[in-house]
Amino acid sequence: MKKLAAILCLSALTTGAFAQGTVSFANGVSTLISYSPSGSAQTLPASPVGSYYFGLLIGSAAAGPFTFSGVIATNTAAGSKLGPPTYTPQVNGWTAQTSMFFEVAGWSASEGITFKNSWLLANNTLAPGNSAVWTSPGYAGLSNIGSGTSGGGVTPPLPVFGGTGVSGFDLTPVGAVPEPTSMALAGLGAAALLIFRRRK
Repeated sequence: MKKLAAILCLSALTTGAFAQGTVSFANGVSTLISYSPSGSAQTLPASPVGSYYFGLLIGSAAAGPFTFSGVIATNTAAGSKLGPPTYTPQVNGWTAQTSMFFEVAGWSASEGITFKNSWLLANNTLAPGNSAVWTSPGYAGLSNIGSGTSGGGVTPPLPVFGGTGVSGFDLTPVGAVPEPTSMALAGLGAAALLIFRRRK
């Protein structure tokens, strides 16, 4: 009987040691997401639920590399809030009650959830305006880097937003903004057409 009790205790301890940590993946009024359609940050407008995705990236060092954890949230109807506030997922690759660094990536749902997940895994960064990566016009952004100890067991979930975590961040236009060289070429083309017409 003592052997059985010892085995059960060791099993419980082993399971607890390798349990996934938990986080609270919802923001508040002081950590709202904004966007910069014309260079000046504005609060995201009220948008249908699911217009934006937000993914949690984790890493063992502040300098990275960061990997996608599999934790994703979407916007509420208010636009700037992630919901629901009770969303406290377990995080793959983050053992309970251990410290890690993290950041949040946000992007327009027009890019698709599967495409963006795999893209984040490969790049660990966002490239606004890179038409080779972004298949449709939208918005994207990357937060500051936070750090903290995950929850698990009797420890409450770690808040991703606020404190030593992530503050609010901007989503900037992607895919829809022509590069300066493209604009210059378009301008030269228009000028050439005007000159050609005048000569006729």
